[in-house]
Amino acid sequence: MKASIQDIGCVVMASGLSTRYGRNKLLEDLGGRAVIVHTVQNLATAGLVPLVVTRSDAVSALMERAGIACVVHDGPLKSDTMRAGLEALPPDAAGFMFMPADQPLTRPDSLRGLAARFLKNPARAARLGYGDTPGSPVLFPAACREALLAYRGDRGGADVLKIRHIPCDIVQAAYPWELWDVDIPEAMARVRAIYRAGHL
Repeated sequence: MKASIQDIGCVVMASGLSTRYGRNKLLEDLGGRAVIVHTVQNLATAGLVPLVVTRSDAVSALMERAGIACVVHDGPLKSDTMRAGLEALPPDAAGFMFMPADQPLTRPDSLRGLAARFLKNPARAARLGYGDTPGSPVLFPAACREALLAYRGDRGGADVLKIRHIPCDIVQAAYPWELWDVDIPEAMARVRAIYRAGHL
């Protein structure tokens, strides 16, 4: 049977310490909802089933109230977050998506387009981008699962794609701000400006 978007494992990477931001950026208000709530709701609207992986008890409690599956771990590296998510997902998923939790403006239409491109050729990776700029999320083929579980590092899974020589398609987002994250307060200010302008 042909795989669907719901067959893709979707890990929301929410384990950062927000050191540059100065406080937990994922809990910052954006139009009456926390940043991470926008991210998971955009994924869910696209048809994905998000799994949040975090080191924050506050984020975990918020996800519990929102009815979103969440895994709490204590590993400091991105690979620790990825591994905790992969271990909690069905091993026979059609592919594995990794989405930064602080990317609240990514449109559901773009996420659906990314998934559709991947499902047409699930032997290739796919990632969202704008113009010549690659961004996130990134979708990995199912065959990468063991390599991702074995990976140790803080660069996400890009090294796995290089080592295994897996080609990656860039799927164009409609707008550049869909790739914006909120690592610093100034970035949050420009995300709020886009949100207030209704460009969603």
